[in-house]
Amino acid sequence: MVSSASEVKIRPIALKDLDTILSIDSKIRETGQTITYANITTGQIFTAEREAGKRRKTGSYYLDLVTGDTSTSLDLGFVAEVEGHVRGFIMGRLVTGKQATQSGQILIVGVHPDYQHRGIATRLVEALVEGFRSRGVKTVRFVIDQRDRGLINLAERMGFGAGHLIDFSRAL
Repeated sequence: MVSSASEVKIRPIALKDLDTILSIDSKIRETGQTITYANITTGQIFTAEREAGKRRKTGSYYLDLVTGDTSTSLDLGFVAEVEGHVRGFIMGRLVTGKQATQSGQILIVGVHPDYQHRGIATRLVEALVEGFRSRGVKTVRFVIDQRDRGLINLAERMGFGAGHLIDFSRAL
């Protein structure tokens, strides 16, 4: 088991990591710790991307379906390795707003339950923020459920603050 974040290697997500990422996501859900991500899984992120591509009718969408191309999702994603094994992950995306400005959005972050509270999530967020910065992004958004104290504490420790938007919802 890792004793400090310094023993953690952060690297870009590779296609070979997907099964492990899905497994970590599943293990986190088994603990009941998924407040913010209770209604979205890593598998759904990949599926939603493919569905969006289908709606856009891009020429490569059909090839992506056949080959399982997840390059857009993987482009802004990182994993944390401990002793050569993936123990955490983060995925983000670029969002184009007014006047074609881009912001970064953290989609999901997860650390295997046995490796939580060791600085791994912090290192993953730092890597993704640097990935956004290298693309000229000036703002990063981290949407968190207000009941998720653990994730809120992480965000606040890393300099994130509450934005100006309020999410209203209505059950149907």
